[in-house]
Amino acid sequence: MRLNVDLSVNDYDRELFAERRIVLETREGEGLPHIVLKILAMALFHDPALQIEPGMDDEERYKPDLLIRHDDYRPRLWVECGQCRVQKLDKVTFKHYDARVVMLKRTAREAREIMQRCKGVVRRLQAIEFIGFDNNFVDNVAQALTGKNDVVAIISGASLQLVVGGETFTSAIHRYHEDA
Repeated sequence: MRLNVDLSVNDYDRELFAERRIVLETREGEGLPHIVLKILAMALFHDPALQIEPGMDDEERYKPDLLIRHDDYRPRLWVECGQCRVQKLDKVTFKHYDARVVMLKRTAREAREIMQRCKGVVRRLQAIEFIGFDNNFVDNVAQALTGKNDVVAIISGASLQLVVGGETFTSAIHRYHEDA
């Protein structure tokens, strides 16, 4: 499925108002909730340099859902959405030792669970921020998506409102981080 999204981001904490037109496609094994997580990541980490599913060097085995690069092409922000193996998080954080890595999950519980599974496996666990949302938030937004979507994201502190086609969805942004 192919989705056209006109995304407007109003982030009060960053004093940011930005707009971006994006085209997202579901890939094999991905559903609409995965697309919603990408849209949420684009809103939370909005930057003109943010790339969706970027091409990587041939030697790079893993690919992020979203990426911001340093001027020298190294990853600065690496975002994973939805399903992700703990081993991938270990390899990415170890290889790209100075990159910020973010893992977005559908719910706060899922974000806490993957953080727990990473303990003792991911060598640089402190490099990862785990983010989840209120129960049913991502699934409800996914049901509101159509082929062409006007999406407005309003972010203030740990509060998020997403307006999709005139319908408003609200969630807390649950952030978890393992301290070094």
